[in-house]
Amino acid sequence: MIWQLKTIGRIRHSFLLLVLFLSVTSPVEMFAQGSTSAGNAPAANAAQGSSESARQASNQNGGGGRISEEELAGLPLNGRSYSQLATLQGGVSETGDSGGSGAASRGVGGGGLSVSGGRSASNTFLSDGTMIMNSNNEAPRSAAGVQLGSDAVMQVQVFSNTYSAEYGRSSGGVLNSISKSGTPQFRGTLFEYFRNSKMDARKFTDGSEPPPFKRNQFGFTLTGPVVKDRTFFMGSFEAMRDRYAETVINTFPDPFARLGRITPDCSGIIRPNDSGSRIVQVHEIVKPYLTLYPVPTGDCKGGGVQENAGVRYLPTDEEFFVVRMDHQLTQRDSFFVRYTFDDATSDTSLESYLFNRRNLSRQQYLTLVATHIFSPSLLNTVRLGYTRPKNSSVSIATVSEVPINLYFVPNGLVFGQIDVPGITTFGPANNAPESFTMNSFQYSDDLVMRRGAHGLRMGGEVHRYRWDNFGTLEKGGIWSFNSLDSFLQGGPEGTNLRVALPESSNDKALRQTLFGFYLQDEYRMSSRLQLSLGLRYEFATMIKDNYNSTAFLPDTIRGRESDVQLGPYVRDNPSLLNFSPRFGITWSPGGNQNLVVRAGFGIFYDELMQYVVQQRRSSLPFYKIAARTNFNATSTFPLALNAIAAAPSQSRFTLRVLDYQNISSPQVYRYNVGVQQTLPGGWRSQVNFVGARGNNLYRSYETNLFPNPIVRSDGSLCFPPDITTVDPARIDPSCPAVSPLRAGPVNPEFSGIQMLSSDAQSFYNSLQLSAGKSAGRNFSVSATYTFSKSVDESSSHQGGNFQYALLRKLERGLSDFDIRNRLTINYFYTLPFGSGQKWLTSGWLGHVVGGWRLGGIASFRNGTPYAPQINVRTRGYLFAASRPNLLPGQSTDPSEGSSAGCGGGIIPAGTPLGTSERYFDPCAFSVPALGTLGNLGRNTMIAPSVFTMDMSLQRDYSIDGKRSLQFRAEFFNLPNHTNYGRPETLVFSGQTGRLNETAGNIRSVSSGARQIQLALRLSF
Repeated sequence: MIWQLKTIGRIRHSFLLLVLFLSVTSPVEMFAQGSTSAGNAPAANAAQGSSESARQASNQNGGGGRISEEELAGLPLNGRSYSQLATLQGGVSETGDSGGSGAASRGVGGGGLSVSGGRSASNTFLSDGTMIMNSNNEAPRSAAGVQLGSDAVMQVQVFSNTYSAEYGRSSGGVLNSISKSGTPQFRGTLFEYFRNSKMDARKFTDGSEPPPFKRNQFGFTLTGPVVKDRTFFMGSFEAMRDRYAETVINTFPDPFARLGRITPDCSGIIRPNDSGSRIVQVHEIVKPYLTLYPVPTGDCKGGGVQENAGVRYLPTDEEFFVVRMDHQLTQRDSFFVRYTFDDATSDTSLESYLFNRRNLSRQQYLTLVATHIFSPSLLNTVRLGYTRPKNSSVSIATVSEVPINLYFVPNGLVFGQIDVPGITTFGPANNAPESFTMNSFQYSDDLVMRRGAHGLRMGGEVHRYRWDNFGTLEKGGIWSFNSLDSFLQGGPEGTNLRVALPESSNDKALRQTLFGFYLQDEYRMSSRLQLSLGLRYEFATMIKDNYNSTAFLPDTIRGRESDVQLGPYVRDNPSLLNFSPRFGITWSPGGNQNLVVRAGFGIFYDELMQYVVQQRRSSLPFYKIAARTNFNATSTFPLALNAIAAAPSQSRFTLRVLDYQNISSPQVYRYNVGVQQTLPGGWRSQVNFVGARGNNLYRSYETNLFPNPIVRSDGSLCFPPDITTVDPARIDPSCPAVSPLRAGPVNPEFSGIQMLSSDAQSFYNSLQLSAGKSAGRNFSVSATYTFSKSVDESSSHQGGNFQYALLRKLERGLSDFDIRNRLTINYFYTLPFGSGQKWLTSGWLGHVVGGWRLGGIASFRNGTPYAPQINVRTRGYLFAASRPNLLPGQSTDPSEGSSAGCGGGIIPAGTPLGTSERYFDPCAFSVPALGTLGNLGRNTMIAPSVFTMDMSLQRDYSIDGKRSLQFRAEFFNLPNHTNYGRPETLVFSGQTGRLNETAGNIRSVSSGARQIQLALRLSF
């Protein structure tokens, strides 16, 4: 059966027309609301008015918005993570496709957000002003992939563009959740949310019915007084019990391929004139590893590959609670203290359903905020914060354990991985077990004053960080084969191996301190014109290790292993001149308050912190990862250490370093200009142009595993082969073979050299439209539409699949998180029936149908970019292109129409494109000449679009004047629309560049099928 994916485009135009209609009508909130005060104390609330007016004015030019208490309580939340609602703001989007169907169905995941073209690691998450990022500088989600506690949150501030100088540390967006305070009377809520697969639809990968899934989320919130009119408390508890199963489709060697008989139809019948039929001699040492793969029973993909469906179980347990105490000391002094605890255990998926990763987390956050009012125009706030997020993970086998006698490293900690093109990677995670623990100690002082037309805000902060980490990267070894044929033969050509020696240790105890100071002035020049002027200065100390295990290599080209020196990762501190000016203007032409023009500009920095150097912890001289590339493994497979010892030259190790002499702080210039218009009837609209330019951005890349290229007469590059090992018939005269030393790595003293530099650039421009209307409690609607383009040379500090990273601009293309069109609509609507409404105001029918309220979110977005890949390695050539050539006359995104056919009938002529069976046309590409780069650019193709519609239906039943019971039914993916994930991107593999039969196939989804959640909430 073929599913036509392009039909999503038919609804795109109707949505865009709806946006254009709404864009002349209503807005995103522009004023960020918050609280640094204590509870309901009168003096504290007065202080809050002065403080928040300055805060709002300073951020109104920056696209600041907020997630209101009504949205937190009323909109459907899959997984009940409040940060999901940040995507309702213009310019805020997920960083890509969900991490698998399980994550999509359960509302869990990494929580990565791209804010106005920024990287997800560049955002800052705060809780009552305290930074709560984890040690990887990621969103503070638990091991379960969620942020519980929405019932304890009053609102969430979202700053996305040129926000004030009060906020720093990162160049992306800022999300600050404000916790609820206590109340003068006792109030509380008991709740339970329930889900069961019996109420769900099935995904296209499921059988006749969806696999079992059951979730219970339950808890309570209680507020009240401790000392009358002086001390108040808030406490909230929430727990989740999740038992999820999903159907996963993997690809394994078919039964006849295991016997060495490879055919296009998995029949094992060898046809003499069939180019797809062949007999391969299976090496005896490989046979025990073939038995580890389940015998597949699904669709035949050809070339010895067959699909197999398996059920993966992913249990989750989590407990969350928060306690807050507010106290009024005097009329001028107040404070509050809040403690948050979250403990979770969750299994998440790996590529194969045969293995899972078990994640464990424990997060603790403590905040104390004290406020003193000197006068009605002068207020001071002191904040103390402590956070302790701890994350760890282990790998587990879900079907059966691999016998220890088959381990690649005898008596090793874990089994390694087997990577074969076209076959699902077999093995556990290559970096587990691992553990990350962070302790942060935070102090800040903010002074707010009003002097005539000036609203001044100034202050400073100090953060002390302690990171304690360990890991086991590649201690099991990774065998990568050129093709299925090569694997069956034991890896005669093109085999790669990476393994960490048993004595390697990457334990780290890193320490760092960050300082920040700012001054912000909101100057009201007239009733129509206001200026926002700010300056922030921030720097971080050099990272130090209590184990004295940080190292550097001054010269990666000529340096030797003995030249690796202990000391700081970089020579100079790159943050010493990190001055961040902020500027904004607000203008009401002609004194018309219904029309407001705003513009802003600011410079923002990312600091060099632990998350940037984390990948460098597994490096010489303390962690020795040995690698062999493009070699014959038939005499050594599967014993990884023997293969390393048998290397023809001295074993070389991987080096992971920073650009010691030239590192800089990433710098992002943000700018925006917009118009907000209030229209009759309570409708408001806003149009914004938002842009960003990033310089000195971090990127990580391989800088050694290729020879120095030859520049040919036409200006193109070629990477010469080794004259002693290459087949003479495969040498291109324009790229002659050279000596082994010349054909080897740039620096023969090392295998790979993973470099982290700060030379990447990014470019982001967007048109953001927002509209909405609120008509009291009965109806409200808000819509945002973002048309944007994000271009860069690297979308993460963690690296990418670069071809030749030393020529940086060769990798310039669409960002991994680029989303061209994104539309979101959220609404509340009380049905017009029952008491106090238009119809059926009395009688039994009015009582039944009255009082119901709808809330919902609908969103549409284009897919994210990707590029087809190749894995073709030929004896004698160290360099191998990672992207193919684009054939003349073909589209860079060949996903429409039909294929001309290729591969000797593997892909027949006339094959429809844009389907789950063949989303793109592999026949549009060819294998580059040996030793040359593929001419296809980075991220030229776009994954399937994503459309979701979630809705909640709720009604309150009054028990008496103080108690009420609310019933809720929430529907996720209400229309049960299938949102497909990315297709298989590997096009060619093997020594000869054989076409991969599964190229373009889609076997995953980026959102779940329709699911229903029921809930009861008792309020008193």
